[in-house]
Amino acid sequence: MAVVALVVGYGASQINHTLVFARRSLGLSEGGMFTVLAVTRVLSLAGLGFAVVADRKGRRIPFLVAFALLPAANLLTALLPGVFSFAITQGVTRIAVIGVASIGIVILAEELTPGMRALGLGIYAVAFQMGTGFGLILLPIAEASPDAWRALFAISGVGLLFVPLLVRFLRESRAYVQYERRVKFRDALRAGLGRHFWPLAGVAFFIAAFSSPAFDFALERLIDDLGWDAGTARFLILVFGGLGATGLIVGGRFADVAGRRPVTITALLLGMAGGVGFYSVTTGWLLAPAILLASFGASMLTPSFAAHRSELFPTRVRATAAGWVTNAGILGTIAGFAFGALVVDQIGLQRTISLLSLGVIVAVLLMRRLPETKGLDLVRSRAAHADATKPASRAEPTSAR
Repeated sequence: MAVVALVVGYGASQINHTLVFARRSLGLSEGGMFTVLAVTRVLSLAGLGFAVVADRKGRRIPFLVAFALLPAANLLTALLPGVFSFAITQGVTRIAVIGVASIGIVILAEELTPGMRALGLGIYAVAFQMGTGFGLILLPIAEASPDAWRALFAISGVGLLFVPLLVRFLRESRAYVQYERRVKFRDALRAGLGRHFWPLAGVAFFIAAFSSPAFDFALERLIDDLGWDAGTARFLILVFGGLGATGLIVGGRFADVAGRRPVTITALLLGMAGGVGFYSVTTGWLLAPAILLASFGASMLTPSFAAHRSELFPTRVRATAAGWVTNAGILGTIAGFAFGALVVDQIGLQRTISLLSLGVIVAVLLMRRLPETKGLDLVRSRAAHADATKPASRAEPTSAR
């Protein structure tokens, strides 16, 4: 899973790292790039299909397919010219990212013991961040020529070499049970799970509406808006974003000790303050702590929220629920980029990001509605969750009871 995180972290981040170079090469304005990014997120909604299959047929096969699809799509991005092919191939990349993200979190949550679940998810996210950081280290390649940014997407194709490794060593989750009777997710919501799902979906929506534009346009802010050299901008984000990534371990550990809900709320407020600060200040002495704070908050959020959303749903709909929560985040991303496409050329990045940050306050209020789940054993709790989804007892194997 660490190998998966490294490969996906690198491949998923290339559209963000190369944004300013790709935008210039493709002849797009900032508003035009907002539109392209919104299109890729619309396409990524199809990633839910991987999660649905994961609940019906098992986690392993759809996870492997999604993983292989990501480097293949990035390789096509490097080879095919034009705005249309860029949007479509990166849309496919986002589909794969969603598939890997929604199922990968479920696999880890089901395999890890309650006392270290959030911490383990944090360690997984550290590997993801290492892949992202490796992409930043290679970013100078994009400055070599107008189309050199495509080489960074091509490097992602190396991930295909790891597919045989995963096929051999990745086993099915020990918590997964294939039931004879399928439970539709909407029926599970009507049975009572909706009280958890809708607040989670709202949190994911408002977080993404703010964080996706704020993160994707970070280099744009430094290079085009403030006139920084690309190397200096990259160094600032790499160093202080890397320091902020310590929040993955801190957030994971505190979520296992203090609980998911308080850590998530604290992380949301820290991330919002740092993100708004980054787009409001102009000097390096203030930009650096803003990046650190934003990165630390976002990093703290990752393991805590991932563990929380996995623990609130029973095994037979856990991946589907994760997929729908992820899709709610995608809709938030689309809304954020669509809003930006309408206003950014008129009011600028700083005001656009500040307006989007108001949604984080709504996310905090929604988090307060969710119960605490710290310490829940997902393997032993399968039977306890059975009533919520009304399984047929004859179809259930003994291990599910």
